[in-house]
Amino acid sequence: MILNNNTDLEKKKSLSSFSEVGEGQPILSVDKLNIKFHLRGKQLHAIRGVSLDVFKGESLAIVGESGSGKSVFTKSLIGLLDTNGFIESGKISYAGEDITNFKTGKEWRRIRGREIAMIMQDPMTSLDPLKSIGSQIKESICLHTELRGKEAKMLAYKYLEDVGIDDPVRRYEQYPHEFSGGMRQRVVIATAIACSPKILICDEPTTALDVTIQAQILDLLKKLK
Repeated sequence: MILNNNTDLEKKKSLSSFSEVGEGQPILSVDKLNIKFHLRGKQLHAIRGVSLDVFKGESLAIVGESGSGKSVFTKSLIGLLDTNGFIESGKISYAGEDITNFKTGKEWRRIRGREIAMIMQDPMTSLDPLKSIGSQIKESICLHTELRGKEAKMLAYKYLEDVGIDDPVRRYEQYPHEFSGGMRQRVVIATAIACSPKILICDEPTTALDVTIQAQILDLLKKLK
């Protein structure tokens, strides 16, 4: 998880209604979280009593073998559990508010994207092949901020440039299939940070990339933090 600090402009444009976290207090706190899934008439206990705190400016790594529940756990932080999954017990506090009480998409949209964003493992499943790269970043900006039209487009240019994509004006109009794997991952990162989230969850963002590109993406995330 990577904390991404807002610029002054982006703070002004934020629609967030969450209070600021006091000095020395965790921005995100998980307490004894238990997640289960309904599966073939039984219940699968996927996450068992997980607790952690994330503080402002901190990078936190969650390590475990495939199938250990890392992705399930992080998806629960933004309300993206599969329909057969549910939080049985425990608490997730973000900026002092218990978000495990959220039940509707409208409630989760207060957090998802603008407060906590996520970079998925495979950039091709995160991007719409029928929409231009720029329009997808702009859509995220318009959804979570007050910016529209030319202002939103200019900010999309900025984020493409921030993630190391040359000639952002031309690239804005191109489609995912015109980008390499590493560039697509950069676009996914640009889309995730477009609303200046307080927390950025990275779910193995370099898995599908070669070693050289992996190093570039990790360096990029470090700089953005």
